[in-house]
Amino acid sequence: MGACMALCSLASCASCLCGSAPCLLCGCCPSSNNSTITRLVFSFFLLLGTVVSIIMILPGMEAQLRKLPGFCEGGTALPGFDNQFNCDVIVGYKSVYRMCFAMTCFFFLFSIIMIRVRSSKDPRAAIQNGFWFFKFLILLGITVGAFFIPDGTFHTVWFYFGLVGSFIFILIQLILLIDFAHSWNKVWVENAEKSDNKCWFAGTIFT
Repeated sequence: MGACMALCSLASCASCLCGSAPCLLCGCCPSSNNSTITRLVFSFFLLLGTVVSIIMILPGMEAQLRKLPGFCEGGTALPGFDNQFNCDVIVGYKSVYRMCFAMTCFFFLFSIIMIRVRSSKDPRAAIQNGFWFFKFLILLGITVGAFFIPDGTFHTVWFYFGLVGSFIFILIQLILLIDFAHSWNKVWVENAEKSDNKCWFAGTIFT
């Protein structure tokens, strides 16, 4: 009986993975709409990729992988097995480049799919707000495929992509920060002029 209930629970959660919102997030945020939950899940994907990149670039990670029998080239060998995997690719800055490349391809793919989608009533909005299990498989597949790209000039080209992209990102963030500070200051000054409360002036000075 307990096994049947467990299977029914797993089936209901599995259906949510293909539906409009994940089960766990819906349970924690019952008042949230699909678009809000979608932002949270995509943010989780981005956070997950960032954490994996941090783990891959940790000092000593390659040395630890070489201790695994039969895994890395030049590492501990198993009788009858040749170490064929190049661990230089899955650790260090090279692995971070490949991980970031995979995440870029993933988010760029869905940005292309969502072009000119302006409402949740659009048929393509269901792709944006659901199918999380398949999205995770797509991200995982792109990530695995990125580690099979030959070295060549990949790292050099992606280095310049990252350089230009980070510059544009910082520039946009700076503009948004200045705009936010200006709007905040404008609202507080208007409130100070309309009321006799000096706290608004004090807040404007300190902010």
